[in-house]
Amino acid sequence: MKLRMIFTGLLLGAAVTLQAQVTIGGSVDMSIVPFQLVQGDEYTTADGTTNRHPNTMGAGIGGILHDGGPRIRLDARAANADHRIGMRLRFQATAPGPGMSIGGENFVQAWWSPLEQLRLDVGRFDDDRLRGRIGQDEMGMFTNIMFDQDAIFTRLRVRNGLMLSATPVDGLLLAASLRELVNFNYTSTVGGTVFGGDGAASPAPGGSNRVANRRENGDAWRNMTFAVGYTIPDIGTIRVQYIGDVPHAGAPRITRDNDVELAFALTAVDGLLLDLGGKLHFVYAMDDPNFAFSLGARFRADALEIIGRVDTQIGRVLTGAVATANPTYVASNDLLRLNAHIWPSIQLDATRVILNFGIDYMEMPSGTDDRIDMGVGLSLQRNFVGNTRVRGGVGLAIPMDSSGRGMTFTVPLFLDYSF
Repeated sequence: MKLRMIFTGLLLGAAVTLQAQVTIGGSVDMSIVPFQLVQGDEYTTADGTTNRHPNTMGAGIGGILHDGGPRIRLDARAANADHRIGMRLRFQATAPGPGMSIGGENFVQAWWSPLEQLRLDVGRFDDDRLRGRIGQDEMGMFTNIMFDQDAIFTRLRVRNGLMLSATPVDGLLLAASLRELVNFNYTSTVGGTVFGGDGAASPAPGGSNRVANRRENGDAWRNMTFAVGYTIPDIGTIRVQYIGDVPHAGAPRITRDNDVELAFALTAVDGLLLDLGGKLHFVYAMDDPNFAFSLGARFRADALEIIGRVDTQIGRVLTGAVATANPTYVASNDLLRLNAHIWPSIQLDATRVILNFGIDYMEMPSGTDDRIDMGVGLSLQRNFVGNTRVRGGVGLAIPMDSSGRGMTFTVPLFLDYSF
């Protein structure tokens, strides 16, 4: 909080000193579920009889496409007249449950452009200029799991680091980032005692400083991203990216990984956008990489819009919910996942009508506990004056395998307002 107050002061000071252009915006979003019915799972008793647990009903409130509950954001930006130097502060508050959480994707960013084609950004921020262009639909959380834009091409993300970007010619973007500079190893000597980065003294005065929760400088320099994007006029945009060593918590030298990504967004056809991405994921000390392919499409013609996603994954999974719930799935090379969604919509006089269809298939190592989930949904959306959007509907998630899992019927309501 103290850092944010300091940065806010700097932002206001910059506005006065540099006669800066200042913009302030904000947003609030939430998903409200007044009713949900979850069918009980099947179970087998000692005598071999198959039964179901009782159905359950519930209600709740959450966020739209993010963890936690209702979210409020405030975004302040300042730049001098020729936009050569600027700052940004984004403050986010989320109510995940009984209390209020201040955190998540807060941004503290400063940038300097010594040349028109060159820019240096420092702090904590995201850069979405190369990110995948087809995202997920919010009804997906109640009909079936759906992946976001990063599955096509990962956004440039810096956490307490810096990024240098250049646009030497029209349509070409070059970027290099050092994502984290905070977690490095350093020492300071006070009265003959060596202190670590966390302020704790070493076991013996003058002893070596090895702070367990901090990476070495070498790890920081390996934690880099290099990206190139080039837009071919009237054709589309090609993007290539290397995401460097990302040590995972608890095992920094066992599960380091590297990603190579390639994507192409086709814009040559009026009203049609196709965005195809592929990823090659290398894991430290393991022989087999993980492959992922994603295709997003959006077609618009007058009042009709059709959006679809197909995401596949081949190889092993090391992180995420699948790894947590299925340890054997993590170690297997026989992973296969197919996730497909389509959500057509049409604009009527006062409301947009949206349909949702989705399927998620996961092939498990044993071959006997494969997962197949389907989902359908129907919703109505109304846009009001300004940037206010309200959407409500029904969603049904249907397990199609033999696991005995129950269906889930949900009545969600979404509210999104920004200024």
